[in-house]
Amino acid sequence: MSVVRTVRGDIGPDQLGPTDSHEHLFFVTRLQPGDEMADLEAAVTEAGTLWEAGGRTLVDWTPLGLGRSPEGLLHVSLATGLHVVGATGVHRDAHYPPEGPLRAETEEGLARRFVADITARDAPAGVIKVGASYHRLQPLEKKAFAAAALAYQETGVPICVHTEHGTMGLGIVEHLLGLGVPPTAVVLAHLDRNPDAGEHAETAATGAWLQLDGPGRTKYWPDSTILRLISDLAESGSSAQLLLGGDTGRSSTMRSYGGGPGLDYLFARFKPRLERELGPELSQLIFVDNPARAFAFEPRPGAQRSPAA
Repeated sequence: MSVVRTVRGDIGPDQLGPTDSHEHLFFVTRLQPGDEMADLEAAVTEAGTLWEAGGRTLVDWTPLGLGRSPEGLLHVSLATGLHVVGATGVHRDAHYPPEGPLRAETEEGLARRFVADITARDAPAGVIKVGASYHRLQPLEKKAFAAAALAYQETGVPICVHTEHGTMGLGIVEHLLGLGVPPTAVVLAHLDRNPDAGEHAETAATGAWLQLDGPGRTKYWPDSTILRLISDLAESGSSAQLLLGGDTGRSSTMRSYGGGPGLDYLFARFKPRLERELGPELSQLIFVDNPARAFAFEPRPGAQRSPAA
């Protein structure tokens, strides 16, 4: 039986409800000095606005070494009522210092860490996050992909991939397939940074998930561009593979830190516009039906959680 693994435990996919498929409540990286998110109460306040706007599940993509806080995610979930799916994994190369400890890990060592996070008794991870550089995989990234594939084979947990500027989508899917991961277990982020519906439709045809996370980020594209991409992908027959997230990965994008547009923008502003312009049926598919399939998995023997002490 398929489940979604949240920080409070496994739930049925039909319990997710309206889902923000890509967020960060805690995130600290050398690439964004002064834009850290590490305040627990700010995270609770911000997540509460998503609940008030109609969201019921949040998928947090913060991996190892970048401020990941399973305990913080559990606190947020309990305080707000949101289902929260947490991540393990390793981001793209540039986030980690040259002498960082993760670089010294073997593929097998990283895989063991990923599985340990997935099977943790308290606040387990429900997805594995990896990252790719612009049009290439660097050595750390190749090692993380291989480790993610090993952890997937042991647990069945989905793999969520950062694409740099929306590049390499099909190549990433093919690379993971070569490592034994089926496209249906792969979620590709940031594809709207490269709003090429024809290219992404080819990737969707493999069964992989196309995740768009640019609403409110006008410095990249206006929301109209993302809506046009969604419309074009739906016309191509790819609507059943679409997910939407806010990816508010900086304190300057959170109102609880004094920034904006805020964690609730996706639901408070973008979702109503999508429903006005493209219809409520497509909204239901993207926000409810698709996440219930994308983040669900059939637990394998290696996914059994640690027993209570």
